[in-house]
Parts: sequence; C-alpha cells; structure tokens
Amino acid sequence: MRLPWIALPLGLLGACAPEELTQTTGDSGTGNRVDARVTDRPVVRDTGVAPRDTGVAPGDTGVIPTPRDGGVIGPTDTGVARENCATPFDDNDDGVANENCPCTPGTEQMCFERPEDAFRGMCRMGRQRCEGSGEFGMWSACGGSWLPIAEAMNRCEVAQDLMGMTATRAPVDIILFVDTSGSMTEETIAVNENMNRLASILGASGLDYHVIMVARRGTARLQVCIPAPLGGAACADSPRLRHINQTVNSTDGLARLMSTQPMWQSFTRPDALKFFVAVTDDESSVTADAFNTAVIRWPGFSTYVFHSIVGYESRTDCPTLARRGGQYLTLTSRTRGLAARVCSTDWTPIFTTFARDITSRANAWTIDADARPDTLQVWIVAADGTRTQLTTGWSYDPTARRLTIDPAQLPPAGSRVEVLYRTRASSP
Repeated sequence: MRLPWIALPLGLLGACAPEELTQTTGDSGTGNRVDARVTDRPVVRDTGVAPRDTGVAPGDTGVIPTPRDGGVIGPTDTGVARENCATPFDDNDDGVANENCPCTPGTEQMCFERPEDAFRGMCRMGRQRCEGSGEFGMWSACGGSWLPIAEAMNRCEVAQDLMGMTATRAPVDIILFVDTSGSMTEETIAVNENMNRLASILGASGLDYHVIMVARRGTARLQVCIPAPLGGAACADSPRLRHINQTVNSTDGLARLMSTQPMWQSFTRPDALKFFVAVTDDESSVTADAFNTAVIRWPGFSTYVFHSIVGYESRTDCPTLARRGGQYLTLTSRTRGLAARVCSTDWTPIFTTFARDITSRANAWTIDADARPDTLQVWIVAADGTRTQLTTGWSYDPTARRLTIDPAQLPPAGSRVEVLYRTRASSP
C-alpha cells in the first residue's frame, strides 16, 4: 500500500537532514532552495490537478516523469560529491567553498576553495562572510586563501634543489685599486704578500672568481706584482687575474676605477657578485655619490659591495696616514662592506677576513621564481633522506632573488640543500 506523502515542518527537516533544507517564501508554497547540493531534487508545487498522461513510459529515454501526486522526486546518484556545509572546504571540488550553504547573515568563517586533502604545507585558509538580510543568508566567495600552486605540480609550495640544475651558484668579480703614491711603500708590500692568501681562500671554497687589479705593475718599490698561482709568470695575467697597469695617485682611486672600466669590463660577468676593494691612505677626489651613480649603470653592477683598507682614525693613531678616507667609508657603510685600518702592521687577518666575507656572500643561489621572503625555508637533506631545517646561517635578497648560505652551514658530501617557498603571485 502506498503511504501518503507527508510535508514535515521546516525545523524537523533541518534537524533530520540539513543537506535537504528548503526555505518557503510567501503563501504560494513555492520553495526557495538554499543548498546547491540538492539541485537534483526539485520541489514541485502541488496544484491538486494530476498531470496529463502522455502515454510515454520512462526507462529507455532516460527521462523520469513528474509523479502524479505532485511529490518530490528522489535524488539520482550522479557519482559527484556534494558540498558539505559542515566543513570549510570545497567538498565537491568545483573551485567554490560552501556555495549556496545556509548561514546566519553577518557571520564569518574560514574557508578553502579546494578539497580537504589539498590543504597541507604552506597553504592557508581564507575567510568568507554570510551575506543577506533575512533569517538565512548565503556565504560570499572565499577570499585570501593560499591555494596549491599549479606550476609547482599543485603543491602548496615550490621545492627547489639548490645543489641540482635548477639553481646557479653566483660567480664573483673582485675589482681592487692600490694607491702607489710615495706614502704607500709598506702598504704596497703588504698587498703583494697577501693577494695569494685571498686567492687561496676563494679557491678552496670552490668559487668561480675573477680578480681585477688596478695599480702600477712591476717588482720595484711602489709597484704591484701578483705571483702565481693567482698571477702568471713575471707578474703576468692569468685566467683569474686581469692586471690594469695604471698609476693610482693619492686621491684618484675612485676616478681610476671609473676611467679604466672599459679596459676590464669584458673580464667581468653580468651574473657575478661584484666587490670593490680600496687600498689607500688618503681621501678620494670623487664623492661616494658620484661614484655610486656611475657604477650602478654598468651592466651587472646594480648591486655591489665596497670593502675598504683606508684611514679611519686620526694621525695620532696612525702617523703615516695622509687623510681619513671618508668617501670610501661612506661606500662601505652603504653597501654593508668591511673596513680595515690601512696602518695595520699585519695584513694577513685583513685579507683573510675579506676573503671569508666574499666567500660567505657568494654561497648564493638564484631562486627560480619571485619568492615571498617570509615563506622561505632552507633544508639540508642528507644522503639517507634525513631532513634538517636551517633556522639561522642564511639570508635572502628579494631584489636579486638570491639566497645566501653561510659556508659553515653548507652540507657535507652526499647531502644537498633544498629551499621551500611560496611565490608572491600565489600568496595574496
């Protein structure tokens, strides 16, 4: 015997089956459905008049006719997941979270426009607000979510192997000038004795480095000769050294760097980190501002570091000092370089410190994409797969997209470095 169709009160429907909630409007009896999960369950108005019998049987046509009693057609199994209004996720994976789900106007909740299994790693939930003026409202679009990144194989972050083929370790170009005026006898000797110390530290680090020396070439007093292995035989150039044989007087160190640039520019690399080193006991006739304005226009020199071996004390502390090198120290301060006393009697620590600083800054890799700095994570991956996160010992330059790792933090043989990050474009 067929049981009569019974209309249940709204409250009972909500308690028994919230996914089938309807909201009646007015006296007409028509239903205004607010749950998109049951769009395949149309509410049919019962007019009391039976529909016309067309004589066409259901089945082969795939058409299910409206029942004669005007009731509700039962759902068909489409195999498509329905939106679950009890979760903040996009359960039916249509790119929208909680579409047509009922809510109380004015309330807010967290949301995520992907299924729950896509919420992992660096993904973040967004927020949506219930909009409407009646008893029930509808959830707005979800905003502010950090979703999986399509170009990263739908992971929540980019994973980049720094020791592999996806990143390139930056080479290094070092441009020095040595003041060879009459007051620089001891300093010129110190440069000759310590240039290979600089080269040996750079070489041991595995860096691809070039050195450009602007100074008088030779073995006599107040001349510079760079011996092997950095230099060639008889003070000659080598694959890593280009010596520009120019006299550098007391105040024209910066001027000489600029005037000789056409002679050594071809020895630099556009993608190399650039370091200047000044060696003088006097002040510059060219201002720091004028030098910087000229240099940043050179190809590959938009960012550089300026190290100084100059006078930065009084003649009381340094009797052989001509003048304080204020312009050089300004450049050093602006570029976060290092400064050393030109009056030091032992230059070995100076060149050792400079070499280590350059090496530290050069343990750098260019990130493939524009990373959001606050999402960067650096990991050491051992040969057995063990992962250890580096929380210190690295820095990131967002302008150059360059990640720099302290040499002491580099992994041992058989290990690699991996960096995880979100791109700016994928992180609103």
